[in-house]
Amino acid sequence: MLKELLESKGVKQKWLANKIGVSQVSVSNWVKGKSEPSLKNYQKISELLEIPLKELTQQ
Repeated sequence: MLKELLESKGVKQKWLANKIGVSQVSVSNWVKGKSEPSLKNYQKISELLEIPLKELTQQ
């Protein structure tokens, strides 16, 4: 879901990584489903992408 959100918002993984304070590899792993962001990072993504946290965390 994160990949689609980034594309729909026109956001690059590198931008998101810089804004959250994580590596681009971390964001890439989230996008690929290899790992999940922490709750704190989910909250930051929610704020940055202007999407409700509940919607972001639904699978």
